[in-house]
Amino acid sequence: MPKNLILFILIFISFPLFSQQFEGGFFGGFSATQVDGDRLSGYNKVGITAGAYTSRKLNSSLNLKTEIRYIQKGAYQKPTDINPEMFKTSLHYAEIPFLLQYFYNDKGYAEAGLIPEILLASKEEDETGIISVDHLLAFHRFTIEAAAGIGYFLTDHLAAGFRYSYSLLPARDHASGQTYMLNRGQYNNVLCFTMYYHFR
Repeated sequence: MPKNLILFILIFISFPLFSQQFEGGFFGGFSATQVDGDRLSGYNKVGITAGAYTSRKLNSSLNLKTEIRYIQKGAYQKPTDINPEMFKTSLHYAEIPFLLQYFYNDKGYAEAGLIPEILLASKEEDETGIISVDHLLAFHRFTIEAAAGIGYFLTDHLAAGFRYSYSLLPARDHASGQTYMLNRGQYNNVLCFTMYYHFR
C-alpha cells in the first residue's frame, strides 16, 4: 500500500478525535469535470465525492473549515454516429481542502480556499479498451487547486453546496513537453455539488 495512502487513512481515522473540539459532519455528492489542455471539452465526466469535515467559528460571520475528501475527476468523450471514437480519463483523488467561509446570514455562506490533493489512481480508455500506461504520460502525484463556492442550510443539520475548483499546478504535463506562459500542462476543471450533514 502506498505510503501516502496509509497517511491519508491515518488522518481519516484520527479525524473524529480532532473534531471533538469543533463542529463538523459528513458529506456526499457528485462532480462534473473536464481536463483543460487535452483534446476534449465539456463537463462530461461525472463522478462521486464523499468525506468528512470540521469547522471552527472565528467570529459571528467567519468560519475556518477543513475537509478530508475523496473525489473522482477526469474527462469523457462519448461516441456518436458522426464520431465513433470514445475517450475517457478516470482520476481518483484524496483531497484536504482548507477553506474560509463567510456567512452572510444564518443559513447562506460563501467560501474560498486551497485544496492540496493526492492522486490515488488513474486510468485512460478508448473505444478499444484500457490504454497501456507505457503509452501515456503520467499524471502528477501531488497537485493543488484553488476553490470557491456557495452553500445554504436547508435545516439546522442539512446543507447544500456548490463549489468550483481549478488546478493551480498542472495535473499532467503536455505530451509534447511544451509550455507557454501560464499554460504549462493539463489542468483539472471541476464543478462539485454536495449535500452536508452538520453536527452542532
